Amino acid sequence: MNNKKLEQLLSIPELSDLVLNGHLYAFANISGNWLPVENPFESMDSLLGFSTELANSARRRLDYGCPFADIAVGTLRYHLALPLAGDRIHVSIRKHQSTRRELGSLIDNPGRWLPKLHELVSSKSNFIISGGTGTGKTTLLRAMLELEQHSRIVTVEDVSELELANPNVVSLQTRQANTDGAGQIDLQRLVIESLRMKPDRIAVGEVRGAELVPMLQALNSGHRGSATTIHANRAEDVPARLIGIGLLGGLSPATTAHLAASAFDRVIALGS
Repeated sequence: MNNKKLEQLLSIPELSDLVLNGHLYAFANISGNWLPVENPFESMDSLLGFSTELANSARRRLDYGCPFADIAVGTLRYHLALPLAGDRIHVSIRKHQSTRRELGSLIDNPGRWLPKLHELVSSKSNFIISGGTGTGKTTLLRAMLELEQHSRIVTVEDVSELELANPNVVSLQTRQANTDGAGQIDLQRLVIESLRMKPDRIAVGEVRGAELVPMLQALNSGHRGSATTIHANRAEDVPARLIGIGLLGGLSPATTAHLAASAFDRVIALGS
């Protein structure tokens, strides 16, 4: 699975993303700009072999019955996509920062905001972090949760990214169905299971589906200090996003609005 050309590209300090469109084309996002680079794979077979081996190492299914896989390896997050039509395999790689950052280094005007964020955590307020892609939602959530070293925290994610350094942490990750269509464990199931693990706090990496229902129920039944993130470009978009997600779980707009209003104490909105 080693590929020196790939490793060299990913070692560029200013690189945040690398995308491979088959074995012929590759582009790197360096300092916010997409630039063409040499593709590190010489053939479609070599790219397929790499993708398959990567998926196998992470115990993720990747075949034409399940052509997509998300995999985290250290600071790298891979999205693998087998061709639904044509013959191109698409690989998207996002590189997160390799060093853990303290909360104060993540925010502008820390003198104003740092005490407020500390208070959110210490008072066991429930909060939701909103922002667009790449705004640092997961990074901020991790830094805030790591302020609390004396609570039992259960994290629930599709792909393990939080990786908290806290001593009493349980990390739950979804699982795809096998080739017989059995064995799938989704976020909704994991949120329900997390409630049976005596958590002081529950952290859902990102809420985007039916898992919102048991999470809202948990936050409204005494699990204080819990948190999640959501894709929303503006703070005022969060209610509509939650209502739309609630519909996926069978909740009416009015029910979602009522449960969310009582579940979350604060929304932290991040800009680009």
